[in-house]
Amino acid sequence: MTSRADAKDATRRRLLEAAGEVIREQGAPALSLREVARRAGIVPSAVYRHLASRDELITQLVLAAYTSLAEHLETTVAASSPSWRTAADALREWTLAHVHEFQLIYGTPVPGYRAPEETITAAARVAAVFLQVGAVSGAPPDALAEQLREPAAQLGTDVTTLARTLADLSQLVGLLTLELGGHFVGTADPAQGLWDEVVARQAAERAPSR
Repeated sequence: MTSRADAKDATRRRLLEAAGEVIREQGAPALSLREVARRAGIVPSAVYRHLASRDELITQLVLAAYTSLAEHLETTVAASSPSWRTAADALREWTLAHVHEFQLIYGTPVPGYRAPEETITAAARVAAVFLQVGAVSGAPPDALAEQLREPAAQLGTDVTTLARTLADLSQLVGLLTLELGGHFVGTADPAQGLWDEVVARQAAERAPSR
């Protein structure tokens, strides 16, 4: 016999799956609890027994996307010799297989949604993989170093590594965003060659992990 708790968990999973369908078909801005309820096969008023608001639903999807990406990065890096290239290629591999999830966490913000602090922790798990796959040298400007001092301590790294990692990750995410948007058509499409060029330059500036 299915317990009430099991039934509640199953309904919540259906809601999250339905929300994922809406995002894949229409994008995150189109997400509404009414449409999610319809797809999950429950009345709209019943949604509030499982989710407090649309924002909570988006937060759960964001957390799931970050977790999926982090687990893919961690597993891929652990299965080979840790390197910036391995982590970067794993990022692209996950992105091309999870386009809408990538756009949810790195794309245009959903109107009216403000991500809670717990999503920062989830995002940091992704960054942590890149922070551990190669040391860099050359201190950042004083103003940036001061800005990054506290987060660097929280992440267990130094401001130089954090500054360079954030800069290079931003470049990779930007490149992927342009690729998904079709902006390389007529020039560097398909974009694998351009990706390899960018990652090779970034990796060359890093000493191998020990």
